Amino acid sequence: MKNKYYILILILLGGIIYSINHFETSEQSPKTHATSQDSILSPKLLNSERIKMKYGSYNIKVLSNTPKLRVSNLYSSHNDKKITRTLAIVHYLEEIDSIFLNEHVKILSGGSIGRVFKQHGWKIKKKSIYLGELQPSIDYSNIYKRMGNISISKLAIHIYGFYIEKDNKDYQYAVISEIYHPDYLTLNNIKQIVINPNKYLEKNAFSIQILKQVESKMKNGIDSF
Repeated sequence: MKNKYYILILILLGGIIYSINHFETSEQSPKTHATSQDSILSPKLLNSERIKMKYGSYNIKVLSNTPKLRVSNLYSSHNDKKITRTLAIVHYLEEIDSIFLNEHVKILSGGSIGRVFKQHGWKIKKKSIYLGELQPSIDYSNIYKRMGNISISKLAIHIYGFYIEKDNKDYQYAVISEIYHPDYLTLNNIKQIVINPNKYLEKNAFSIQILKQVESKMKNGIDSF
C-alpha cells in the first residue's frame, strides 16, 4: 500500500474527528421547484441532489462515526421540522488508498460522501449488491420517528459498492446501505433508477451479513434525535 505509514498517521488523526458525532451541514433552495417523477429518478443524480430536487432542501447529520462505520441522517427541512429521507450506513474498507486520502479526511469530518468526491473531480459509480425492503417492525420506532412519526411501514433498502474513478482508474471506497422514507423512494422507484434491478433482488451471503448489521444498528444503535 502506497504511503502506508502516512495513511496510518492521518487515520489516527482522523480518530479525533471520529469523536465529533452529530456533525451537520445543510443546503437550502431559495424556492421549491415542481419536478417530474422521471427527473427525480434519474440515475445520474446523487442522493443529496435527488432529496434537494424533490423537497427543496438537503441536510446531512452524522449520527455515528468510527474508523469502520458511519451512520448519517440525510434529511429535508420543513420550517423547524427535520424529516429523514435516507438513513445511510457506510462500511469503510479496511485500508484507504493514499490517492483519495484528502477526500476521506473531509468525509470523516462530516462531509457528504458523493458531494466530496464529485467536488474533487471524481466520477462516481454505484455497483448494486441488493435491492429490497425491510419489513415493518416496532423495533424501528426510532427510525419512523425520524421520518416524521410515520406509521409502521415497509422501508426500501439499497445496498451497493461505492466506487470512484479518475484518470481511467477506479477504486472502491465503501459499501453503503441506504434506507429510504417511503414518500421519498419505494422499491419500485429504486428499480427504475438501477440498471437490471432484477439481478439484485435475491440475497446472497454477503448481503445477508450486511442486512443483519443494518437491522441491528437500526434497532439498537441509533437513539439520538
